[in-house]
Amino acid sequence: MLKKEYLFFDVDVTTKAETLKFISRKALELGLTDNEKGLNEDFLKREGEFSTGLQDGFAIPHAKSSFAKRMGVFYVRCRHGIPEWGTMDEKEVTDLFALIVPKENADNKHLMMISRLATGLLEEEFKETVKKTSDKEQLLRYLKENIMIEEDS
Repeated sequence: MLKKEYLFFDVDVTTKAETLKFISRKALELGLTDNEKGLNEDFLKREGEFSTGLQDGFAIPHAKSSFAKRMGVFYVRCRHGIPEWGTMDEKEVTDLFALIVPKENADNKHLMMISRLATGLLEEEFKETVKKTSDKEQLLRYLKENIMIEEDS
């Protein structure tokens, strides 16, 4: 579900749509989907139902999609804040955890993952560590230890 290659720092996007397109493109490049456009449309549809913006600059966009080949968790740190994301505290989104979930994922692992991420994002230490860690290996290890995200094989 999580690999070092799924961690992206200093991503140059300025809108929610650009960010979701970046995530969908990377999912295609990394073999999590074979249909970038379809996955992107599923992300946009999900955001249209209710914003995935939380607070303190974080969001957890997710798409349960027939275009997802396997589950993946991406971390994206944006170079610029995204003001129109829609967060509970009206702050710009700078950091995202994006979940790509196959539609036939019957065990609902993604709901448990969203819950773990949301719980972690209630803790100041967790948020600070995620925002400030600039080494991918270190961040991967921290996420695995603190919210039990499995490393993809």
